[in-house]
Amino acid sequence: MMWWEKHRPFSLDDFVGQEHIVDIARAIIDGAPMQNMLFYSPGPGTGKTTLAQIFAQSLGYNLFTFNASSKRTRGIEFVEEDIIPIARSGYWESIVLLDEADRLTIQAQDALKGVIENATCYFILTCNDLSLVRPWLQSRCNVLTFNSHTQDDITNTLEAIAQKEGVCATRLELQQIAISHKGDMRNAIGALQAFACLENDDERRRFLNRMRPTFNARAF
Repeated sequence: MMWWEKHRPFSLDDFVGQEHIVDIARAIIDGAPMQNMLFYSPGPGTGKTTLAQIFAQSLGYNLFTFNASSKRTRGIEFVEEDIIPIARSGYWESIVLLDEADRLTIQAQDALKGVIENATCYFILTCNDLSLVRPWLQSRCNVLTFNSHTQDDITNTLEAIAQKEGVCATRLELQQIAISHKGDMRNAIGALQAFACLENDDERRRFLNRMRPTFNARAF
């Protein structure tokens, strides 16, 4: 099992970073009205999918997850055949998570606009290029911007995972992994898993040396 999935947070108490968004999320989990949302971040691995899963887990909602990056899920047929039946089911305690919504065709976005307006569920869309999401679709969601993770946040998370998995790694080694992945928590955790699979110190040293050109310990 990939460690970024194995160690994915299941509650806001374990969610790292995005403090400006956590307050909004906590208010909803504590009883404020749920709403349609658009999670945007220029880079990957910032916690968009994780926060959607935390919403579903904490509220006790069903979560229907789709990814719009494939040919089959980019067009209007996907909206009509897969999304509309859920949106019209009458079961409000559901969230449709549509990852990479910026990959939807214009026609699909046009159709989705009407679906969201009349849905009996909630939508969370994610994207990495907000300019590709049509304004009329954005206007029907609360747009929340996710920042890249700080190096300290990533390093601290790697340190916690290393302790749980019994990985022998120094703080400096974990910092090197963190800074080399430039705010992407998912890839940094994947790199830690790869590092842990190496059999001896020489292999680990070579692995870290490949990251060295972007590493500056004084950044910490």
